[in-house]
Amino acid sequence: MQKAVAQFIEDADWSGIDYLLIDTPPGTGDIAMTLARLLPQIGQVVVTTPAIAAQRVAARAADFARKSNIRVLGVIENMSGLICSCGERHNLFGEGGGASLADELGVPLLAEISLRAEINQGGDIGEPVVLNEPSDGVFHELAQRMLNDVAPPVGALGCSARLLDAIERAVTSNV
Repeated sequence: MQKAVAQFIEDADWSGIDYLLIDTPPGTGDIAMTLARLLPQIGQVVVTTPAIAAQRVAARAADFARKSNIRVLGVIENMSGLICSCGERHNLFGEGGGASLADELGVPLLAEISLRAEINQGGDIGEPVVLNEPSDGVFHELAQRMLNDVAPPVGALGCSARLLDAIERAVTSNV
């Protein structure tokens, strides 16, 4: 799996994109280590559910990220209640787990995403729910928070940007 991830990162043409989001399995492992090695400017968003057991796994992933010099950008709480057809909310898996983890990690809670039938239906037909969501929906708000509050600006200056420029110059001069 490590080789496939490395090939994906190294062989694809990423010109023209500002940010790349990669959904990785929960916990720590070879994929996260490979990404940290290949992408020194990487940041991680930790996803949890309200359940305490999920928070513990997510906290371990955040701890691993920080030990690998990966900046933890924030927390998303998934399965944050069920909104039934009558509009009523039911907290099937508890509540507040994302906020609790975000406080523990000292990062922002970026979103609480409830269980909704249209999310599942969109996945089944290959049409992400965000395409039909109003501009003030949870996924649009999450994207805005990521761009405005969390992710480094495109063309950011600083240590990481200088390092990446130096690497690019070195690679280009040796080709």
